[in-house]
Amino acid sequence: MNSADESPERRQPDADVVTEASALAALAHPLRLRVLGLLRIYGPSTATRLAAKCDTSPALISYHLRTLAEASFIVAATPDDLAGLSTHGRDRWWKAAARTTFTKTPPEHDPAALAAHDDFAAAVLALYTDRARSWLGAQHKWSRDWQEASTFSDASLLLTADETRELKSEMAELLGRYRRQKPSARPGAGSAPVGAALVAAQFLIFPDPEQDPPHDTVA
Repeated sequence: MNSADESPERRQPDADVVTEASALAALAHPLRLRVLGLLRIYGPSTATRLAAKCDTSPALISYHLRTLAEASFIVAATPDDLAGLSTHGRDRWWKAAARTTFTKTPPEHDPAALAAHDDFAAAVLALYTDRARSWLGAQHKWSRDWQEASTFSDASLLLTADETRELKSEMAELLGRYRRQKPSARPGAGSAPVGAALVAAQFLIFPDPEQDPPHDTVA
């Protein structure tokens, strides 16, 4: 989940979208987020193909696709988008409208926007958890090299809010150095190094909720 307020230097106007928090209701569903993620990673697809990847029905995926389209997170794929793809059949093809969703911090006195932002964040967290759990179930199909390269780890750090913000920025910058931006870098496109695979790099940074907030930050 990316913040428009904290990451202006990482946004590309021709690739990213900034949405008001009140519009995030369309994304407040783990399956819908997964569908959008698949379109962003693998390119244009149909309800039937996405349903096979998500192990659910095309009818349910079609519903989620319509919801995403109504909120402008996805658009109909053009013939140029489908060049080189097998497009037999009558299924409608969709593509992601942008590479990343950056969110704006909701106004403090807008309950609807705050609720939509919280629901979206909960859906993102559920998706992260599902993805990590899926890796636990699949890891033994991978080589020992990949298993040892992967990690679930955490650290407790005593930081100020400014230091925490700096840590978040540095983590985002580090991930950005490893991210291949070009669409041609999609899996199977031939531009990635031999032996490369998609890696889910997830990071969460937040104050430990088991403590009371410092006195100078209490709302």
